[in-house]
Amino acid sequence: MDRGQVFEEMYRTIERNEMAVLRNVNRFPVYGKDVISPCMMVCINHSGVARALYDLQEVVFRPNEIAVVMPNHILRPLESTPDYNVTILVHSPALCEELKTKRLTHDYHKYHRQPTCLLTNEEMTQFMRAVDLLEHICQTSTQRYPLRHEMLIQLTNVMSEMHNAFRREMDEKMRKDDNKYAVFNAFCDALARNYHEQHEVAFFAEKAHLTTRHFSVIIKEVVGISASDYIEQYLATQAKKLLTSRPDLSVQQISDHLGYADSPSFCRFFKRHTGITPNDFRQQG
Repeated sequence: MDRGQVFEEMYRTIERNEMAVLRNVNRFPVYGKDVISPCMMVCINHSGVARALYDLQEVVFRPNEIAVVMPNHILRPLESTPDYNVTILVHSPALCEELKTKRLTHDYHKYHRQPTCLLTNEEMTQFMRAVDLLEHICQTSTQRYPLRHEMLIQLTNVMSEMHNAFRREMDEKMRKDDNKYAVFNAFCDALARNYHEQHEVAFFAEKAHLTTRHFSVIIKEVVGISASDYIEQYLATQAKKLLTSRPDLSVQQISDHLGYADSPSFCRFFKRHTGITPNDFRQQG
């Protein structure tokens, strides 16, 4: 089973179980390549340092920090030290959506503005106690806990509020920039839902109730590239993922899935972005 198939199987398992607690993770699955995950991940750093690009912005992840990686954003792991060791909480897409609808505040954009948060030793101990309980619930069947789903929701909300308390001072300093990051996060969500059919900036600007020009200015301020360039990078990353993980799909089928008018248009886009054809990329493995 190749790397792409391993990822797909992992995502299917998480979707069935709603959540997973991954202990003693000491490296990224890939380095130097863009990854778009449909899952939300909460990473807790016990030791070592990692460096990555998160939506093209460099992030350094240090000991005693929590990092939140929201679904459908672009993550490019760069490097990690030999002593790197983290615990990762992985939320399924369905669970993540339910958590969003049940929370009173929708301030997830702050995790793009600053995905990491430094904890004291006491805060880390408190949070890991909650992780232990969460892992126990994840590993227990609904026969034992008939309300297992509700328990996961409630405990995850409790842990989210703990995390909010840990980073409250930092969040207050960022409050004035919240609006533009909220626009960007909504853009990422809309792109994840519509990239199969929509590639035009005007469509996403309309979703945000902004003019195309104003929308484009905001996206450029947040990520440093234009909205159209971000859409192209997102599409290229999805194309690479499909070419790697779905050998059963032809280039034509992938082109259709990504919303291109025909296979030649998709191949021209892919070669312009990567320097090689989809078939050559697939053969490289």
